[in-house]
Amino acid sequence: MQVVKWVLAPAMFGLAAWVLWSDPSAWRWTACAAGMLIGIGIGFRAQPNAVRFCEQDFKPHESITFGLPHSLFAFATGGLASPVLPVLFAGAYNAALLGSRRAARTVTIVYIVALWLMLAVHLWGGVQPVPPIFLAADGSPPGAYALVTTAGIMSLALAAANLMARRTREAVDEQLEQAVRARDVALGNYRERADELTTLSAEIAHELKNPLATVKGLAALLSRDAEVLGQQTKAGERLLVLRREVDRMQGILEEFLNFSRPLAPLTVRRVDLAKLTAEAVELHEGIASERGLDIRLEVTTSSLVACDARKTKQILVNLLQNALDAAPAGTGVDVLVRREVDSVEIQVLDRGSGVPPELSERIFEAGMTTKPHGNGLGLPMARALARQHGGELRLENRSDGPGCAAIVQMPVGGPRLAAAPTNMHTGDDPDSPALQERAAGAPRA
Repeated sequence: MQVVKWVLAPAMFGLAAWVLWSDPSAWRWTACAAGMLIGIGIGFRAQPNAVRFCEQDFKPHESITFGLPHSLFAFATGGLASPVLPVLFAGAYNAALLGSRRAARTVTIVYIVALWLMLAVHLWGGVQPVPPIFLAADGSPPGAYALVTTAGIMSLALAAANLMARRTREAVDEQLEQAVRARDVALGNYRERADELTTLSAEIAHELKNPLATVKGLAALLSRDAEVLGQQTKAGERLLVLRREVDRMQGILEEFLNFSRPLAPLTVRRVDLAKLTAEAVELHEGIASERGLDIRLEVTTSSLVACDARKTKQILVNLLQNALDAAPAGTGVDVLVRREVDSVEIQVLDRGSGVPPELSERIFEAGMTTKPHGNGLGLPMARALARQHGGELRLENRSDGPGCAAIVQMPVGGPRLAAAPTNMHTGDDPDSPALQERAAGAPRA
């Protein structure tokens, strides 16, 4: 429609200029100018008006405004003998096809009334709407019979155009409704299947935890027996590797189980976020020292926040572990805590490779990870916990050089729905031995 408009408008303006050149009557100039001004005004407001035109709140007087430019151009360029008359048919059809029923009906009525008003002007004889270039060879205007026939046929054509467009639109709407219903059914089936698979996977993961615990215990016993017997052999080293791998498998299963559970309600209280962040930093000082890294904490202002301390600490544990995994040896991880109007922002900055451009839109998808041994659940779980607090978590590439900035924003006043469980995912207790053991050396997502 935009292309047609830009092609048709110059043609109509050219026709108007030709007519005005052949007959520069004052009334013809007035009608052309009025049509052009109204058309230009509608063109400048086309986008907002087009949206409202398709809705039920489009006022009748606005629909009249839409029908006026075509009617004025037809009248100024020959009335019922104007070559612009087919544009009225196209306007009525498009109005019914794209607009609301009330707006389309109003536009069609405007066109029909304009036709019969033009017929009255023709028959009155005080003004000759037909310009000299469209008159017959002998200069005589069209006869009354031809004019009445033209007005009647065009009126019927406009009504038929409105009806055909309405039926076309109803058929298209019905097809769209069927497509939407089919999509909803497919999505419902997919959702049910996904829920079944998630439940089954969680049950399998839960069943695997007990055998792994048994394997880990037997490996510990065998290793202790080897130490008692003084057998520092290759078998003892292999048992140590076995225990580390079992620990890693338990961590992965624990992450998956936490991710597949619904979020538990928050236990909200006033928390010193700087102190909580310092505790999370202390928890990772050991692994940072082993890797030759330095963790620096900077607090710029008071940071009392209404939040769930356990879950907020879990967010920080996830982000710090990711930053330590990404930071090259000899660099460090900076943790900044600062106030932002009605929220507190925590930034965890590293000097790693940053977020790959091809993964920027998928970094928070479950299972998406850049680590060789990652499971891709830590970041989605951290963001779910941040959003449960009414905050947000985002990852950005640093502007002052290579590295990634993980930014958490927490509202000072706490979440709006602190006690409302959702269908997102929960996490571990950051103070639990299992989580502290992972923070001390086991890989995370």
